[in-house]
Parts: sequence; structure tokens; C-alpha cells
Amino acid sequence: MLAAECAWAILRADHAKLRYLIGSIADEASGGQWRDAGPGLAQLRQLIESLQSFDHASHRPKGSALLSALRGRSPDADRLLAEMEQEREGDDALLNQAMARLEAVEKGDARASAECAVLLAQHRERVLHHLDLEDTLLCAQTERLLTHEEWAHVVSAISTAIYPAAAAVAGAQGYGSESHA
Repeated sequence: MLAAECAWAILRADHAKLRYLIGSIADEASGGQWRDAGPGLAQLRQLIESLQSFDHASHRPKGSALLSALRGRSPDADRLLAEMEQEREGDDALLNQAMARLEAVEKGDARASAECAVLLAQHRERVLHHLDLEDTLLCAQTERLLTHEEWAHVVSAISTAIYPAAAAVAGAQGYGSESHA
């Protein structure tokens, strides 16, 4: 199914970018220049914000159509989705805690840097595990359960997430609406 291959190629490209950003954060954190207020701290914060921005503004909207199409298709798929959603909430909480610890470092709290480093390491491990689940178990579930028509809908939704301005123009011109045939 070409649509399934296209969808997973896009999602895997996102996963590669997420892994890159997480690796950049780990590299910056291991350098130690961020443990005091200054340019190193600002750089680490900027990397974390880039990760959050890409994940929330780009990756998650693309994945939401896929998850919606899969939801309710099988008990195994629903359990996997629930597990992944719970993990995602935990991942977000860890990253928010790390950002709070960075603020404490900036205010001079010496202990906060060690706590932040631990939180970032935990976040990295959890997100890498989550991405592996998406690439293996979620991929297998979607390929097994979704129809050609559902894949076409998923790819259409992903393209809307990639090109929101084009989708808005097409919608305003009546393209893509069911009544405009």
C-alpha cells in the first residue's frame, strides 16, 4: 500500500529529527557549560524548546490522524495506544520538570543542574523507547488493521499538517469538500 508507505516514511523522518534533537540535547547537557547562567544554559534551553516545538507543532499533528484511525480497531491496538499516551504524558512532564530545573540553575541553585541532568537523561531514554514502539509495534498494528481508504485519509491528514496554508486555500476554494464534485 503506497499510502501506508508514504505515511510511515514521513513519520520516520520525523522520528529521525526527534532523535537528532534529543541527541543534541544530550550532547549539550554532557558538556557542562550550562551548569551556570550564561550562553551554555541558553543554548540548552533553546534545544529543548526546539524539540518541544517540533514535537507539538509538527510530529503530533501528523500522528493524530493515524492514531484516530487505529483507535477502536482491536483491543491490542487500544492497549498500545493507551500505553503510548500515558508514556507521552510522562515524557512531557519530565521535560517540563527539566525546564523548571534550568530556571533554578539560572537563579543560582547549584543542586538544580544535577537534577536537570538526571531528568534529561530519563526523558531521552523514555522518548527513544517511545519512538521504537511507534516504529515497530504501532507500525505493525496500523499495517494490519487499516484499509486502503483509511490510509488515504491518514496521508491526506498528514499532508494537511505539513502544508496547512495550502489546505486552507484549497478549502476556501471548495477543493476537497464532499459536496464539490
